[in-house]
Amino acid sequence: MKRIIAGPNQVVEAISAGVTIQVLYLQSGLAQKTASKLFSLASRHHIKTQSVTRQHLEEMARDLNHQGVVAVCGEFQYRALETLLSEIDKTTRQPLLVILDQIQDPGNLGAILRSSHSLGAHGVIITKDRSAQVTAATVRASAGASELIPVVRIVNLVSTIQQLQQDGFQVLGADMDGAISLDEVEWPSKTAIVLGNEGKGIRKLTRENCDLVFKIPMANSFESLNVSASAAIVLYEHQRSRRLCVRL
Repeated sequence: MKRIIAGPNQVVEAISAGVTIQVLYLQSGLAQKTASKLFSLASRHHIKTQSVTRQHLEEMARDLNHQGVVAVCGEFQYRALETLLSEIDKTTRQPLLVILDQIQDPGNLGAILRSSHSLGAHGVIITKDRSAQVTAATVRASAGASELIPVVRIVNLVSTIQQLQQDGFQVLGADMDGAISLDEVEWPSKTAIVLGNEGKGIRKLTRENCDLVFKIPMANSFESLNVSASAAIVLYEHQRSRRLCVRL
């Protein structure tokens, strides 16, 4: 299945990240500055371009806000877990991974990929079944971050957690019934953070295999936060704590 990246900024990010683009479609009459930039970028990367009508782009992009620019790519290339771990071991002193336990909304997945990339995570792990995959809607919601951060797709989450633990990671779950508060977490040198499904949270077996489960403290009584909002809060706190430790 072909993958669509829509929007000028998203396409520029994708090209810069080395994504293989088969054809770049630009709307006839697109603003000259934008068109010139994209034509020049496409030429440097030997990408075929084609001017088409707005109606043609609408049919390709469907509900995506394309802003006159659509790129057709091949299928998304997921990273193998072993490859990612090998890369991390060679280049990263304090690696951070984000594990998603059956996140099903493409918008949430995209937002989490964006936060993960922006706030220093080195990779995101998703499950193959009952989970959103990296689609055009995910790419759009991620603002192009899906092309910049490694995404691993696995079959069995528990065995993956155990593999990470054997590799020296401590696996910390975020859940409203966590044993301690987020601000009390002492972050290990190799961290994997688990975030649960939009409705059900972290599954029981997943939770039982976490080294620690924490909660986000809430000033006012409320059932829970959106998972993408929770991800941003947790990742920011991890980054803030790391910076504080460096200053000390």
